[in-house]
Amino acid sequence: MQHQDGGTARHEDSAAVLRSLVAITRRGLVDARAGETRLSITDQSIVMAIADEPGIRSTDIAQMFRLNRSTVSRQLSALISLGLVQETSPLSGRGRPLALTPAGDDAFRSTLDALQGVIDSHLAAWSDAEVSRFAHDLQRFDRGDDTA
Repeated sequence: MQHQDGGTARHEDSAAVLRSLVAITRRGLVDARAGETRLSITDQSIVMAIADEPGIRSTDIAQMFRLNRSTVSRQLSALISLGLVQETSPLSGRGRPLALTPAGDDAFRSTLDALQGVIDSHLAAWSDAEVSRFAHDLQRFDRGDDTA
């Protein structure tokens, strides 16, 4: 949708979307830290990446989050020490695949539950149709496509 004033309103709306997405993400991840296993936002992101892609390697995580490999290595060392992540035997000579331990899986599920609680409380007053449309629009936005 184009605004009549040369895009200024569109830019302001786009900036509002960015601010809201950042605020929602930060609040949700901070709320998720209130659980038994207090993980940093970076730790939570890494744990979620491993949960989503068991067997992922540290270099893949570094690339995914645009982090330095040494930063990811440090974070993984801490997660391994906490008993949340483990290295598994590689099928090839390329790096060590990573997996969550049962404690890591519990921490992951706890984080998801906390995040879902934030979402549910924010949407509590919305109608089912509003939630459905919002979910549709967010999925469209996430895919980056322009089909309605």
